[in-house]
Amino acid sequence: MGWVALGGGFGLVFLVSAWSWLSPLPLALLFREVTRRPPAGAFKLTWLFGAGFFTAHLLWLPSSLSSFLGPGAVILSALLIALLASMWGLTAALTRRLLGPATLWGLPLAWTVLDALRATGPFGFPWGSLGYAWAQTPLVQVADLGGIALVGLLVALSAAALVSGQRWANGAVLGALLLAGVYSLTRPPAPAGTARALLVQGNIDPRLKAAGRRTEELAHYLNLTAAGLRAAPVTLVVWPETAAPQAPTAAPVRRALTGVSVPLLMGAPTEDGGLRNSVYAVQAGQTLGRQDKRRLVPFGEFFPARAALDRVYRAVFAGLGLPPLTGTVPGTTTQPLTLGPLRAGVLICYESTFPGVARALVARGANLLVTASNDAWFGPSTGAEQHFQMGRVRAIETRRWWVRAGNDGISAAVSPHGQVVARFPRGVAGAFTAPYGTAETRTLFVRWGDWVPFLAGIGLALIWSGQRWLTWRLAD
Repeated sequence: MGWVALGGGFGLVFLVSAWSWLSPLPLALLFREVTRRPPAGAFKLTWLFGAGFFTAHLLWLPSSLSSFLGPGAVILSALLIALLASMWGLTAALTRRLLGPATLWGLPLAWTVLDALRATGPFGFPWGSLGYAWAQTPLVQVADLGGIALVGLLVALSAAALVSGQRWANGAVLGALLLAGVYSLTRPPAPAGTARALLVQGNIDPRLKAAGRRTEELAHYLNLTAAGLRAAPVTLVVWPETAAPQAPTAAPVRRALTGVSVPLLMGAPTEDGGLRNSVYAVQAGQTLGRQDKRRLVPFGEFFPARAALDRVYRAVFAGLGLPPLTGTVPGTTTQPLTLGPLRAGVLICYESTFPGVARALVARGANLLVTASNDAWFGPSTGAEQHFQMGRVRAIETRRWWVRAGNDGISAAVSPHGQVVARFPRGVAGAFTAPYGTAETRTLFVRWGDWVPFLAGIGLALIWSGQRWLTWRLAD
């Protein structure tokens, strides 16, 4: 149980605590023990460490799902934690088996590849990626060079250096950290946010939405918006995810929005070949564009092989006391929404945790990142804070302003350096004015993408080849 406790302590401080910068310490203890054990033993202790980590890091998960899934939330959470811990365990075991004596320095490379793989595909789940351990330190500024993967590689290399005992290797890691520190501390100041956005926070219980949408929701957002516009001039209004009960293409909604002359980004459902989770660009009742959510929450917003496994799903839903859910349809395009000079790269809720989505939007011309979210499902847990801090790194990776409107929060504005320049209280209804700006430059990460995991994979292949060659030479 010692490894579970160590991993749990790691998970409790990870990302949202000022102590998160000490993450290389527990990781170093894990790496040291992995190098001392056979692959099976490396899998076991890493699985225990990972189970403790993800149980603590995802404490919010069963409580946030329980209002929707009931007791089944605990079962699904346990299955997810076991799966994530198994990924960590397999990574340690395979590295130990393939690299042998070179395991210690192979582990940082293997973890970098694993974190990148965990963020790909329809089942992507980037919570727990190592780079977020230093998301609230100056070193996170190197994310504009190689994304959160580069920060994660530095975390893992620091852990390896703590236990290696190799002076040349430790010197190389220390040199890399010093270079990263100098780079981070010498960034030119971010341009001031000279424009103003109105972030509208409706604070509507999502369980009421799930029970059936009401026209009063639209009136609520219109009233909050009108009050905010009277209080201060703005150039952009942002509503949260699924704020409106109907799309602005519906005649009643279109008529109601004619009085909002300021460009508006609003979350609303769309019926187009199935139910879609969308954000619309609207001005004076005229729809200027639409972005559908592309990265859907597995088993929350989409159900794999739903038609083929219909009987299985119906039985599971019935056991949980739920209707036969069908999920939503993912979007297929990634394009900024144009509102005059603004080209807004929209990240709908969950999407803000994926570096690739923000990168693709900026590569296609987005000069501002905008997130419409609904974190009310998290309740008072740390889940919403984790979600926000992960999204904040997207601003650094792309050097774009990021504005965020949440149903019950967190509504905020973040500068291209990741500085939170405005943040508003959760759990209250209101319309808040926040500064923002635009940018046209493209960072190395935007231009080159996931070059860090790619090189890490090449590094693993070279170490493995070197080990094979050395074994062959010794046996000859």
